[in-house]
Amino acid sequence: MKKKLLAITLCVAMAFGLVACGGGGESSTTETTGTEAADGENSSEGSNTVVVAMGSGFSTLDPGYVYEKYPPLIVNACYENLFKFYSNDSAPEPCLADTYEFSEDGLTLTVTLKDGITFASGNAMTSADVLFSINRCKNLQGNPAFICDTIESMEAPDDKTIVFHLTQADSAILSKLTYSSLAILDSEVVKANGGTDAEDAASTDTAQAYLDTTSAGSGMYVMTSYTPDEEVVLEKNPNYWGEATNVDKYIIKIQPDSNTQMMTLSNGDIDVAMNMTDDTMAELAGAENVEIINGATKTVGFVMMNMNEEYGGPVSDPTVQKAIRKALDYAGIQTIVGEGTLTPYSIIQTGFMGSKGERATDYTNLDEAKELLAEAGYADGFDVDLTVCDLDMEGVALTDLAQKVKDDLAQIGINVNIVSQPWAAGYGDAYRDGTLGLTVMYWGTDYNDPNVQLEFLPGATVGLRAGWTADMDPELAALYQAAMEATDNDARIAVLEQIQDLTYEDGPFIMIAQAPAHIAHNTRLEGVAISDPYALDLTLINIK
Repeated sequence: MKKKLLAITLCVAMAFGLVACGGGGESSTTETTGTEAADGENSSEGSNTVVVAMGSGFSTLDPGYVYEKYPPLIVNACYENLFKFYSNDSAPEPCLADTYEFSEDGLTLTVTLKDGITFASGNAMTSADVLFSINRCKNLQGNPAFICDTIESMEAPDDKTIVFHLTQADSAILSKLTYSSLAILDSEVVKANGGTDAEDAASTDTAQAYLDTTSAGSGMYVMTSYTPDEEVVLEKNPNYWGEATNVDKYIIKIQPDSNTQMMTLSNGDIDVAMNMTDDTMAELAGAENVEIINGATKTVGFVMMNMNEEYGGPVSDPTVQKAIRKALDYAGIQTIVGEGTLTPYSIIQTGFMGSKGERATDYTNLDEAKELLAEAGYADGFDVDLTVCDLDMEGVALTDLAQKVKDDLAQIGINVNIVSQPWAAGYGDAYRDGTLGLTVMYWGTDYNDPNVQLEFLPGATVGLRAGWTADMDPELAALYQAAMEATDNDARIAVLEQIQDLTYEDGPFIMIAQAPAHIAHNTRLEGVAISDPYALDLTLINIK
């Protein structure tokens, strides 16, 4: 077996306050000033209670079902996974896992648990809990069940060892095992409250009602109350097996309006505002005791040009596609999307392992674009429809991006006619069926791993939506499987870089904007950071 012990230095993560899963950091006994605030009390003046305001739009806090943006914030605080992302641009690192090994063919993954792990109930964690939790997610058949698709079966030869048998080599499997839906549950507690991991769990499991109101994990915190559409309260887990931060309690307000968050942060009623906009961030600029964070998420907007001439017409020509790449004003697009926006080098976003970073904003060259159009036989330009739907990307309407694309292409003689079509009234079906000729769309990652971007390759799910079949570029299509099978990180990065170089100037997709997130927080906190996997990692935050 090829041993893949992840000895990636935890001391680097510790420098950023890593404390969950037994890492270093301040102990829960760290002395703080002030007294603990009562429920709902202003927490920004010396208290060891922290109040966070976040968005709405989720239906459950049962890890086996969670799939929306914000539940991972809570799941990550109350539960733990075999692996975890300790920063937004890192590789997955062991959390509950101690060591792991891949077989030479990549079809078997063997994980050994750390010693001394206990749940909030006081029960010791064993490999049986791991099997129960992952099988339950798989057999519930909820939205996140797909994350288990490459897990054919599992076995537990002893209390500390789990052996995963995979359907194919899957270099993203460690990243998938960080996903909130694969958090490890206290099987004894969950079973006592109606849970099951049986194949018929979709119809027989009744634990969701219980897990929507409390938690059954090994995490730093336990959920003590949940009032739908209002707030979630988390308190320090008295049986936490690792070293904890000095935050004893979180009150999480479900408060999606950015103006409300701005005002409540300004007057000290909350400590962290997670749904800021460019306007509300501008209002907070220079505010006393407030720090603002602008950073890119991994949500990316793109232009798609159909390779099938029946739908794409002129934009199905690879030379025309190159001309369009050269014509787009990437700096101007960044201005529209907002501060913190990036333009990815190619299809692997900045922040992912193996990303080649950003495309230069001065890549735009109208003279070269016009020459390419003439080379393709369109010296006088052409007319084309651009279909766009009613969705938005992190608060930016896709219609605004479509208008910008229209204005940019007019500079080289391409006359774009914008056709608006609601997602639910036909656009969604046409997009998935691959019958749109030219469109602007966005893509949010299902799990935090560069392999999700492989779907943009020829013959893959999103590639086919652009009529891009594997036989159109066999070399590039073959790199999909090569990336999947490269369980050694160095080898995998080499494949991902090759993919990016081959799609930098060619192909039917142009990644035009990596959308930003805006967070503001009280300066009494440290460790607050944008997190794609968890929205905000509460286990890394300390009070100064």
